[in-house]
Formats: sequence, C-alpha cells, structure tokens
Amino acid sequence: MPPTPPPSEPPADGLSRRAWVAYFRQELTAPASALAEYARELAAKAATAGDPETAREADRIHDRAAHLRTAVQKLTAPDARTDPADPNQWRAARHDLRAAAAYVVMACDDIAEGAPAPVAAALAEDVARTMAAARRVIELIEAVVRFNLTAHAPPPQAEAVRDMLARLPGEVARTGARTDAAAPGRVLVVDDNEFGRDLIARALAQQGHEVEVVPGGPEAQHRLTDPNRPPVDLILLDVMMPGMTGPELLRWLKTDARVWHLPVIMISALGEDDSVLACIAAGAEDYLTRPVRPELLRARIAGCLEKKRLRDRESEYQARIAGLVRAIFPPAVVAEWERTGTIRPRRHERVGVLFLDIVGFTELSERYQDKPEHMVRLLQQQIETFEATVARHGVQKIKTIGDGFLGVAGLPEADPNPALTLLRCGLDLIADATGHPAGWQVRVGVHVGPVVTGVLGKVQFSFDVWGHTVNMANRVEGHGVPGRVTLSDDAWRCVAGLAAGEPREVVARGIGVTTVWDFSRWTLE
Repeated sequence: MPPTPPPSEPPADGLSRRAWVAYFRQELTAPASALAEYARELAAKAATAGDPETAREADRIHDRAAHLRTAVQKLTAPDARTDPADPNQWRAARHDLRAAAAYVVMACDDIAEGAPAPVAAALAEDVARTMAAARRVIELIEAVVRFNLTAHAPPPQAEAVRDMLARLPGEVARTGARTDAAAPGRVLVVDDNEFGRDLIARALAQQGHEVEVVPGGPEAQHRLTDPNRPPVDLILLDVMMPGMTGPELLRWLKTDARVWHLPVIMISALGEDDSVLACIAAGAEDYLTRPVRPELLRARIAGCLEKKRLRDRESEYQARIAGLVRAIFPPAVVAEWERTGTIRPRRHERVGVLFLDIVGFTELSERYQDKPEHMVRLLQQQIETFEATVARHGVQKIKTIGDGFLGVAGLPEADPNPALTLLRCGLDLIADATGHPAGWQVRVGVHVGPVVTGVLGKVQFSFDVWGHTVNMANRVEGHGVPGRVTLSDDAWRCVAGLAAGEPREVVARGIGVTTVWDFSRWTLE
C-alpha cells in the first residue's frame, strides 16, 4: 500500500513545534555535547602521543564531533526555522547528524586498528569512550530524528512532551498562587536608567514589596551601610552602569561583612552575556533579561527571598545553639572547641570546689506531690538566682544535681585564693535561699585541690570535673550545718587569717576521720 501523501498544509501548531524541540533537545543535546568533549580530550592526548598522522586523525574526529554538537544546538535554538511537519527538513537533518557520528566511529576504529601499537595503547581508553558515545548518538538519531510519512506525526515521546507543555500553564498558575502567598520583602533596585528603575519599581510595588531605588553603585553602598536605615532583603542590580559597574558593586557586596549575605539578582539587556555569567560565578543568585516580564520577576524575587529567609532562620538557629553551648561550657572551653573542634581532658592543680544542697527538699517535694509544677517552678527560680550569684563572684557553675548545685573557682583561669572566693560566694548563696519565697535552708561545703576536667558523652554531653577534691567537697557539704559554709581543713588554711571558724571532727564515707570548719565570722576584710 503506497504511503499517504503529505497534507497540503503542515499540521504542526506552535505547541507541537515546542514539543518537538523540547524532546529533541532532551534526547540529543547532552549526548552530542559529551561526544564533543570526549573527542576534544582524545585530540589533546593524541597531540602528545608522538605520531603525527594519529594526531591529525584525532583532530578530524574532534572537528566532526564539534560540528555535530553545533548542528544539534542550531536545530533546538529558539529561533530555529526547522518545521517539525516537514519530512524533508528532518530527513536532511538526520542525514547530516548521522554522517558526522558515523565518521567519528569509523575514524576511532582506524586509530584503534592502524595507529602504532604504543600510541594505540596510550589512546585506547579515550578512543573506546569516544566511539561508544558516537554509537549512542547514532542510536538516538535513529530513534529521535525520524518522521512517520503515513501518520505525519511526531514519535510518541514527543507527544508526551506536548501533553506536558499543554499542562504547564495550569502548573504555572498554581505555582504563582503559592508564590503570591510569600511574604513581601524590602528590595533595593540599583539602576542608572530612570525609566528602567521606574518600570521595575512599579512591578515590585504591585507585587506587595517595599521598594527603594538608587541610581548607581556609590549610592547603593551608602544606603546599605547606613545603620539608621532598615535592612534590605534583596538587591536588583543592573550590569551596565557608568562609574561603578554592576559587577564592581557585586564584588564589593561579596567582600563586605556587613552585606555579603544579601541575595543579588543581576539585570542585563544582553541576556546571558559573559558579564552576567561572571556575576553568577561571583555570587549573584540569578539574573533577569530586559525587558523584564512581571511574572518572571515575581518568581525570581520569591525564590530568592525564600532562600534568604531560610538562611536567616538557619543563622538564628546557629546563634541559639552557640548561646546554649556558651551557657553549658566555660568560655575558655568554648574557645577551644571553636578553635580545634575538640576539648582535651586536663588536670588543674589548685581548684576550689563548692557543693550546695537544699535541706529537706525530698520531704518538701512529697508534701507538694499533687502540685509538682509548683515545686519545679520554685526550684527553677532558686537555681536562676544561684546562677546569677556565682557569675557575680567569677565562679563557674558546672551543673545541678537534683536540688544540688556544683560550682568551681580557679577554673579554667587561676584564682589566687579559690577558697576565699567560694566562701564569699557560699555566704551569698545562703542569703539567696533565705530570701527566696520558699524559705529554704541550704548547706554549703568547700574543698580545694587538684581536679581533672573534660567532656563526656556523644549525644547529651556535658563538661564535668572529677577527682578526690570533688568527692571531698561533697562529703564536707554532707556533714555541713544548715545556713553555714563548711570548709575542709585544706580550704580553711587558705582563709584562716581572714575568718573565724569552729572546727569539728567528722567521719566521712570513703575518707575516714577528718576536720571540717564552720565559718562563723570575718576577722579581717
């Protein structure tokens, strides 16, 4: 049965052509570009392989592969004149592309078979890769660049692309609705062209953004560094400006710590020229081509603002984490962590250790067992007061243990008399408890000696202190008198000339008989 003659009028509408071009570009552009790149690498290596004839053949392979890539790019360019409904055009395109790819296959085979053995061996991997890419391109040409004369229709894959393109307006509309809901921002437009500034400013204002305009780079620098002006969320920057050009202002923006984080969208009348591409490489978020379409402006602005807000939230989160770390660890430990990423265990020879415990807290908790939140709230208020007091005395809080409190003096910076520091701090802690609405009484124990510091844990880690000094301070507190600061014999010797105390002998668990001193009054100040 003879083929059906072509219709007198091409059936392809604009959508069909777009589908053809999109499908063609999707299937062939990347493989053709890869083939050209492989051929370029083959030619470069062949030039140093030591055989002139092989080098010339490799250059011819590169020329044909580059020609094939250029032909594919021309066929898929927005202004291409190829008609998807004209079988003669596509038959000619198929012949041209296939001939170029077939030459590459043949020439690669000649090098593999005919080049001197050392040269063939040196080029074997590049030849095989280039030949495989060319064969793959031939397969794609047979599958993609063909025309059905009986049905006069594109292949099924292109029809699928056509259906997708037909659905795009609805998808864009839905995306636009979601973009409209994005929070507006403050946008700075930097453009020397008065009319260009006005058009963009009007479009942005209609989209709900707060807009500021400046005519050039120096004015933008002044605006962005003025501490009395509200911060900017986004910058629209013209590429071509007299004096300070757009790229020059962008370089300043990305090197100034005050404004480097601000997203920048370049505006160019030249499309994807080298200056715009250089700006993208230098840190610009995106670019727009004049005349700027309002819907494209809306989408680009919304995308950049959303990314900036995500970065802002991440920065705020990191700042909160840093604040939490500084609240948990001593400043010197935080500095070591930030500098090295680790915290090494250390031994400190002369550190004062203070233990505090609320007297009768367990019995009090049982009395309020039907109101646990009330008890926790009271304890939270008390601990916050303790934290303020130890900070005022330069004492480092280590942790709370239930209703107990552990602090140290002389860590990590040395203290000339850590026992005296903790005695004064302990007296203020007792006053804090007495003045609290709960009216708690506390015991405070102090000892001085060597300790080891470090961080334990992987998920819920904490900075801590260990050693006999810590155990001794705990035992002294356990044998203390409510409302008094009790010191070990070693700690008392550090303050004996300044204070009066009452000695007692106690039997401490794990230590045996030891002398403790209950502070009674100051003898010297």
